[in-house]
Amino acid sequence: MRYGVVRASPELPPPSVQRRLVETIGCDVVLEDGPAASPPRRNLMNVLIGLKRGDEVLIHGLEALDATTGELAKLLRRFFETGVTLRIVGGSRVEVLAPEGAIPRVLALLADHEMRRPAREAGRRRRGSADAGPLTQHQLKFARDMHRRGHSMRAIGLLFRLTPNEVARLLRSQHAASPDLEAEA
Repeated sequence: MRYGVVRASPELPPPSVQRRLVETIGCDVVLEDGPAASPPRRNLMNVLIGLKRGDEVLIHGLEALDATTGELAKLLRRFFETGVTLRIVGGSRVEVLAPEGAIPRVLALLADHEMRRPAREAGRRRRGSADAGPLTQHQLKFARDMHRRGHSMRAIGLLFRLTPNEVARLLRSQHAASPDLEAEA
């Protein structure tokens, strides 16, 4: 079966153009990806990981997968091991990553490196020191203000690309860690 992956992103053409391209090449199912860390995104990655030998994935570019280099390495390794072909159709020529022969050594090394890394929370982490957490103090204050004004954990999470549970945990831990926050509340 041929799956076309379409995603709205500033790095990619509009989804309608991507959809037309993968449908022209001949895909059986078009999978439209939602925002990062949303349920559709997690479902898309589960679908891609669960593909079987002989399946093909058509994408405009690697950006359509919205994954880190490590996540891409793991997914591509899975494709090679399972027998799934990836076609990148958005460039001047179609790039085909077919699972013929051995897995390219660099791909195997990157995937192994990603598997050995300490587990991190789902979603992309903000750059900065490891103990700084996913949000800066300014962002935490803004999140607390939003929560005080009645915004849901989901709305706050969408803003900072975190799950509602992560937002609740950050607000609770920040509240307990800082006695001066008691006065603010």
